[in-house]
Amino acid sequence: MAKKRLFIGTLTTVSGIEAVKERIELLGILGKWVEKENIHFTYRFLGDIEEERIPQIKQMLKNKLKGITAPMVTYKGLDVFPNLKSPRVLWIGMKSEEIEEVKRKIDQALMPFGFSPEKIFKPHLTLLRIKKLRHATKFKSYLFQMKEHFFDKKVEQKVCLIESKLTSKGPIYKVLEEIILD
Repeated sequence: MAKKRLFIGTLTTVSGIEAVKERIELLGILGKWVEKENIHFTYRFLGDIEEERIPQIKQMLKNKLKGITAPMVTYKGLDVFPNLKSPRVLWIGMKSEEIEEVKRKIDQALMPFGFSPEKIFKPHLTLLRIKKLRHATKFKSYLFQMKEHFFDKKVEQKVCLIESKLTSKGPIYKVLEEIILD
């Protein structure tokens, strides 16, 4: 039975990423940057899904998201996961009133497929997977400066069911379904 590795998210672009990239590289931080065309935020990671279930998931998402207001998103602040002592992922924060409602509807759409609603939803844009940190103090200082930095504000109308193929060069994303919110 063939399966596809899927997630529900929004591919997007945000201004100011190039400046962050230049600064991080000056700080001698090594890692893998997310390719420009792969920058996204994730509503829900689904994992490996049987191909014959995909049309049902698409339909359920379309039904649940009908008439939902597209979220106005403010992209603000740089931070890391899991913490400053051991940073592994550099990301841009997201603030939005409406995004929680979109997430709730997505969780409802997935319940018939055995997915329980997630307790914690922390929308963010992953920029860099950190491999090596050369100047930890300077990096922390830069993050502190960028904690409230405003990157962008825009309406994110698309919710996509995306296939993620993992390759040695990084993931390849393919949009299987695109739903446009009101």
